[in-house]
Amino acid sequence: STLSGPNIEEEYLWSCKLTDSNKEYTWSPKDPSDDDSEDESDPSCKPNHRLLVKLANKDFENCKDDLTVLSIETKGYQDEKISSVFLTMKKNDYMEKFDLLIPDTAKIKLVKGSGPITLLGSHCLDFYDYRNYGGEETEEEEDA
Repeated sequence: STLSGPNIEEEYLWSCKLTDSNKEYTWSPKDPSDDDSEDESDPSCKPNHRLLVKLANKDFENCKDDLTVLSIETKGYQDEKISSVFLTMKKNDYMEKFDLLIPDTAKIKLVKGSGPITLLGSHCLDFYDYRNYGGEETEEEEDA
């Protein structure tokens, strides 16, 4: 038995930069198990992807806007469409810390201002009960 249960979690650093010429970012992770290849060793256990945005940082030398506004479009519970502003920064605000958990495909948009603004966070993967896929051990062997 393990302390963390049967889940395997991975976390990767993530960032994106929004500018006047690139005002939109689409979060839509793809899994290698989504392709059509037939790999015998791939249990096709699809991880749950989440994006946790933690920090927004404006380039203080190049960002001259009085106001910078970011919005998000995604799906909520029962596929309800969600569209909302999630960050507003005034001219002299160069860094903002927050927690925005994005559990589904989403679009992040620079709706006011020209940037550049960089978002930083974590791309999290959860492989729920991954150890039960393709393993040769039985429960009796695990308890031994």
